[in-house]
Amino acid sequence: MSKSMSSYSRLGAASRQKGMIATLIALVVLVATLLAAMALMRSVDTANSIAGSMTFRQGAMQEAERAYQDIRTKLESSFAPPVSNSDNPSMGYYASLQAHTSTTRPDIPDILLNKTQGAVVKMDQSDTKNDVYYVVERLCPTSNTPATINTCIVPGTAISGGTSSNLTTDPGIPFNTTGSAAAFRLTVRVDGQRNAVAYVQTILR
Repeated sequence: MSKSMSSYSRLGAASRQKGMIATLIALVVLVATLLAAMALMRSVDTANSIAGSMTFRQGAMQEAERAYQDIRTKLESSFAPPVSNSDNPSMGYYASLQAHTSTTRPDIPDILLNKTQGAVVKMDQSDTKNDVYYVVERLCPTSNTPATINTCIVPGTAISGGTSSNLTTDPGIPFNTTGSAAAFRLTVRVDGQRNAVAYVQTILR
């Protein structure tokens, strides 16, 4: 009788031990499953966030077209030479390149990075509720002087004044020597929703 009870006792202990091991394995599997589910949810949230940010950024970049159309009208009417030789901050126009001191965006003028009031143009909001700012720089080193091929970027205009250089003798590449038409650089900043910020630069002729 004692041997039989001892056998049952050993069998019960073995069963309990197997049951504890099975429970422990189940807990480990459950924890691993929960961690995998959390990682998947976070990955989906991150993907949705990135997709949303990209959508807002693309929408913000499309808003830059408004600034392009606005400044094209001004260049044709308000900044023809010799008026284009002088700064006009109220219209976001500068007859020379402005300071670029940022180490993260060295291609963007400081006045636009800082949205300096009175120095850049802020356009009226459209239905998108994006804020559009822009500044135009004449591609010359100094203001209040006519543009010439020696100091400014003056592409694609007729040669006048009887002077020439090695550049003006190249076929199909005429340059202006009297400063009648410098090139301009338009830089647009669009502040969109969800802190989306987009910059667009283009050379105007």
